[in-house]
Amino acid sequence: MQLKQANSAQWRDMQHVWGATWSLTPGPLVGPFSVRLTTLSGKQTLTAQDVIPKNWAPKATYTSRLNFA
Repeated sequence: MQLKQANSAQWRDMQHVWGATWSLTPGPLVGPFSVRLTTLSGKQTLTAQDVIPKNWAPKATYTSRLNFA
């Protein structure tokens, strides 16, 4: 899983904590954020553009309607 901040071209790798929980350090981070998910096999990638809003909050849950086919 990777995260990209607003006005950045750099995708940053996130660390898997457990289940569906991921983390990224250090901060501060500036939203909105785009999220990129890649299958373990590396054969499929999904990108959700600006799916986390500018006024995001730590430990909040955000959703997208994207799914792997």
